[in-house]
Parts: sequence; C-alpha cells; structure tokens
Amino acid sequence: MLSPQSAVILAEHPLDSSHSLAARLTCLELHFDDGSDLDSRMQELSGAFKSIFEAAVNMEAVHVGFPSHRPLSLPLETIFHGVRWRKLLAFGVQGWRLDADEIIGLARRHRDRLKGLRLRDVLLKEGSMWKTVLGFLRDEMTNLDWLSLRRIGYAKYFDEYWESAGIEVPDDPPPGGESESDDELDDLYEAEGRGHGTDRSSSIGSEDLTDEEHGDLDDEHGPQAHTLEFPPLNSPDTPSSAPWCNCGTRSHPESLEDLGDDGIFVDNAKRKLWEQWALRRCPEHSPRG
Repeated sequence: MLSPQSAVILAEHPLDSSHSLAARLTCLELHFDDGSDLDSRMQELSGAFKSIFEAAVNMEAVHVGFPSHRPLSLPLETIFHGVRWRKLLAFGVQGWRLDADEIIGLARRHRDRLKGLRLRDVLLKEGSMWKTVLGFLRDEMTNLDWLSLRRIGYAKYFDEYWESAGIEVPDDPPPGGESESDDELDDLYEAEGRGHGTDRSSSIGSEDLTDEEHGDLDDEHGPQAHTLEFPPLNSPDTPSSAPWCNCGTRSHPESLEDLGDDGIFVDNAKRKLWEQWALRRCPEHSPRG
C-alpha cells in the first residue's frame, strides 16, 4: 500500500540494489491510495515502473491497483511499457479506465502461460465493449483457468451516475455491484479458507479470480481489500481441476451477441455469467456456477 507521493520520493532516491531485488521478485502487489491528481503522480512514476518491471524477469504474479472510486485514466502501458514476463501466471489490475485493445494487448503478450486474470473495477472507455474482451479471452487465452470481472463496467455510466447524484464520489462503488448476500458468502468462505491454514508463501499471489468457485474471498475494506488472492497454482482447489461441462444444453450464450452487453451497465449476475462463458464453462453445471 503506497501513497503516490511516497512512491515518487522512493523513485527519486532509488536503492543501489533495486534492480538486483527486482530480478529476484516472483510476486508483486501494489495498491495506491487516493490522492490529488493521481494521474499526474503516476505519470511521474512511469519511468520507475519501466525500469523495475524490465528487471523483474522472474515475475509470476503481478497486481497494480488504484482506488475504485477514482479510477486511473492513464493508458495501461504508461505503467507496464509493453513488458513481457515469460514466467507470468497471474495478472491483475484494479480501478482503471481502459480501452478493450489495451487489455487484449497485455493478455496476448502472456497467453502462452497466463492462468489467472483479474480485471476488478475496470471501466471501459467509450468506443470499447466488454464483449470484445470476452471474445478474445474465450478464443485465444486457452490456458486461462481463472477470471474475475468483479464490478467491471463502463466509464460513461460511472461518470453519469456520480454527476447525477450531485455529490462527491464516495468510497463505495455505484449500485449494481455485489449484493449483501454475496458479502455474507464472502465472509463465510474467507473464514473457511483461514481454517485450512493456507500458507501464502506457498502460493503465487492471492487473488480470487473465480468468484463462483472461491467465493470472492476479499473484503471490501481493510488490509485484504486489495490483495490478489489467487488460489494456489496446481492445487486441487483451483478451477482448473473442475471438468468443463459438455452437457450440450442451450442455457448459456453461444455467441458474443448473446451475452447481453449493452455497452452501458454490467450487473453482478451478468458478469458472473461472462466469467463462465469466457472460460468455456457451463453456467449450470460448473462448480459454484
């Protein structure tokens, strides 16, 4: 957890061993606190990100997040600079306004190994549609086992909602996100996971990346609100162990046009269906579908 100003100060006074440390990194989780002129602050850090990410050749899991109520508007590559991590298995971003092509471009660079993708609180800009991203994930990301689209949406709806409310954007997301019943289930599954004594050091990151099968294990607030929470890779509990359904039913969308993407708003039930569809799983018979 960093404030943008603290990160700028660190970048101005780098440690001599920073590149050596970066080369040893296998997992990195960064979440930036709210602050004035966040876009400008992160633009100042662009060069530092490039230097560190290019040196981090052993990276297996990456998460960079921003406040969901004030999503970053900079291009994705202002932070990631076209870097390709040859060992990357899990990737996540949070609180960002993006074009569909930006998401597709980064995912395509890592499609040979990427197993988990988290796009939490990501808002697509005008001219982009989620069905474009979903179609790419379904057709080309053949190794993808986990996908989390929690509270995705469209930037225009987000802006119009808060403008019509006539108030300062609060910490809570717009309506249409997780319901109270979902939050209660999250607490239950988180308690169960703790009871199993999961060792964080034995997993690659820690993001939920499949809400139906892992219960969105993150809290909305507190120290775990921004962690990755990827399930341990190659664990019997990961979605990859669940066989895809070949029941042949017609209850799930068969094409992009059947997804119901209106380019305006994405409710919770729809995004869960989209997660299953992009992974080619049957929403009726997949575990926790």
